[in-house]
Amino acid sequence: MVLENFGKLDEIIKKKIEFEISQLDEHLSKSSVLVKKCASQEPDYVELCAAGSILQSFYNGIENILLVISKNIDGTILRQGKWHSELLSSMFNPTENRPAVFSESLHSILTDYMNFRHFFRHSYGYSMKWEKLSHLFININSNWERIEKELIDFIAKMEGGNVQKVLPVQ
Repeated sequence: MVLENFGKLDEIIKKKIEFEISQLDEHLSKSSVLVKKCASQEPDYVELCAAGSILQSFYNGIENILLVISKNIDGTILRQGKWHSELLSSMFNPTENRPAVFSESLHSILTDYMNFRHFFRHSYGYSMKWEKLSHLFININSNWERIEKELIDFIAKMEGGNVQKVLPVQ
């Protein structure tokens, strides 16, 4: 085995990822009043619809980051069948160009957000049930802290070459 450092992360790709992270930070900051209210009291119909919209936008932002990584680092464009699931799953595995973006501990959390986003896009607001989405909404900030940390760690690994990839000996 030969150990080789990952290459430096292209500055444009890094800026795109950092921009999306900042957009998500802003989104959650503006959503904080409703998150706090729903943590202590079940939302009414309008608040529930707003919570659904916030969750959808939250996962859209995460997926935007995953698309930047997939297109620009992996060189992959997924657009058929279950590409949303395939995109997310691919981020838990290293490739020859990058380490894994996320640890396995985030797999179920991110899958839940993705699944909710799919449900939200294809349903009416009245079909949402607070008991089905409350854990996603009330924990959105703490979940984002974990996700954001792993994204920042990913950038650092790509930038600093602290993580090494294993190449077969030829």
